[in-house]
Amino acid sequence: MFERIDGKRQIVLIEWKYTESYGGASLKIAKSGTDRTGIYRPLFRRDDCPINKELLPNFEALFYEPFYQLMRQQFLAHEMERAQELGADIVCILHIAPDHNADFSRVTSPYLAPLGVTVTDVWKKLVQPEDRFISISTEQLFGNRLIGQLPEMREWWEYISARYSWVAPSHQS
Repeated sequence: MFERIDGKRQIVLIEWKYTESYGGASLKIAKSGTDRTGIYRPLFRRDDCPINKELLPNFEALFYEPFYQLMRQQFLAHEMERAQELGADIVCILHIAPDHNADFSRVTSPYLAPLGVTVTDVWKKLVQPEDRFISISTEQLFGNRLIGQLPEMREWWEYISARYSWVAPSHQS
């Protein structure tokens, strides 16, 4: 949580992916036999739903990973914002994933494929207001420029570059 320049308090929920790979199977029906649409339909039907229903072909389109995860996270952020959790005015999702994870980027929901080339392209179109979902690559977030802009983050950058050597292999100082 932080206070913005405009005085609003904002919570950022972080989803940090390393490597992910998803199949194309619908998760609408859980292994227990529960129809998951019944769990989330009340949130989806609300007038202030954070998902643009005009662009969404059908509610069931969201029950494919990773869209199912993103939907649940977006509903959580929205409900936290509605409740002004911890005094927050705004709650958003920050999604971090490697550029090179092509398996994660693949749009797995056949209904959502026409909306974009990657999962994050599609999700950015579906979330409203649009600033409630922010996606950045691991490389962009932790690349070489981090130390130049924030020298106090050197120790953190060294940890990140040691753990994820592909993030900034050329940085030696």
